[in-house]
Amino acid sequence: MFSIRISALLGALILAPLTGTAAPVVFSAAGPDKASIQAEVDAFRNALGSLNQNEPVNFEGGRRQINWDAAPDAVSDPNPFPGDFFNFNAAPRARGIEFRPSENPKAGSPDQIAKGFQLSSTEASGEPVRFGFEEDLSVFSPERLFAPTGGTIFDVLFFDPADQTTPGATRGLGIVFTNVNEILDYETQKKTTNAKVDFFLNDQDVTSDHPAFSLNAEASGPGGLSFLGVLFDDPILAGATVQAGLIPFDQAAKGAHVVAMDDFIFGEPTVAPVPVPSSVLLLGSALIGGAAFARRRRRMI
Repeated sequence: MFSIRISALLGALILAPLTGTAAPVVFSAAGPDKASIQAEVDAFRNALGSLNQNEPVNFEGGRRQINWDAAPDAVSDPNPFPGDFFNFNAAPRARGIEFRPSENPKAGSPDQIAKGFQLSSTEASGEPVRFGFEEDLSVFSPERLFAPTGGTIFDVLFFDPADQTTPGATRGLGIVFTNVNEILDYETQKKTTNAKVDFFLNDQDVTSDHPAFSLNAEASGPGGLSFLGVLFDDPILAGATVQAGLIPFDQAAKGAHVVAMDDFIFGEPTVAPVPVPSSVLLLGSALIGGAAFARRRRRMI
């Protein structure tokens, strides 16, 4: 098991001139258990700042997060989970984040797009825990997990926690995955993993544009945990598209091919600035195409 910190040079030529911010830093770790990723999760949390209260007000800096565990049985397996549950005008649901089936035709084929969402059950509920795949999926913060249904690709969008309708942006987003495994990309014939996040900046449309950049979570091995987080100096991250595995849990005959998620950790959402002209964005895309990531290993265990 291992953990790395990536200094993301991707887009450095365009991000700095347009936003006055440094290139993003990527936090990544994977391994067989919670201890494998704990230090990297803690580093990401500390970089974002203190945990804000779950109130429908604006805070200066800090972070919000979701661990799913206080959600009621009424929105847990076998019941659907509403994607806007945590974009609400009262505590404790006020987080300024929504989950939606992806509308971007570039995200994947229609059969890959999620149709909805579900939270796993608790032992006390009497329903099968971890979507019935207890031996294949792990939790970081017991005991619920989150997963898309009907497909594996969905969008993460941010909103002003104070009014729930104004689009927001954040300094960073981190996601805990479980059961991420290595696969072969048949187009490139290169090894990758079955969990990917596309990141969109505040001058982009999550529903139609190509992402600013994409990253795969590291492989944890069967039943393990992976963490992937991206951090900017300023709140310029407008949203993300997540691919959690290749087969949704509600269509899987066995859990070996299922990817689910636990904690979502993100910077305090703020009102997104006015987008830059599309002509500037096109220039940025061209420059981004020529950039690369420089990786620095933090430790080897």
